[in-house]
Amino acid sequence: MRASTDSREHVRNGSGLTEDISLFVTASVRASLRYIKNIPSKVKNYFVRKINERKNRPPRKDINKVYVLVGYTTRKHVDDKFNAERHMIIIRRGLLIIIFVLLLFITLNRVLNIVKFDDMKQMFGISGWGEVVSHDPFNNAEPSESDPSESVGTVSADG
Repeated sequence: MRASTDSREHVRNGSGLTEDISLFVTASVRASLRYIKNIPSKVKNYFVRKINERKNRPPRKDINKVYVLVGYTTRKHVDDKFNAERHMIIIRRGLLIIIFVLLLFITLNRVLNIVKFDDMKQMFGISGWGEVVSHDPFNNAEPSESDPSESVGTVSADG
């Protein structure tokens, strides 16, 4: 308050520019010293506040939110909110699965319409699965009861 009254007197008296600069410098130094003096307590208060916030935080054991009752809310309201979020997650996952199944079905339908199975059969010379597995060398092999390991690699003479 003293600096402001002094500055008014200087303006009335018509004092010089140097006194105005000295008043400005003095006020700046005083404010800077006050700020620097308060830095340790500000830092200490910041860390104490953060430590207390961490201590007072409810334990969180999974990825779900932990609700803290604040103000006029009730436990029923918090439980309803939690159940609504859980139902939305289930619905979202279900819709994603349905979308993926539909995309898979549409893709298979398009691919199977493009492939001409008659041309493929003619190209490979196969008319069906019965023809593919009819000349299977392992199908005709009869395992002996004495040693099952000797019949694994044997091929019959007629096949």
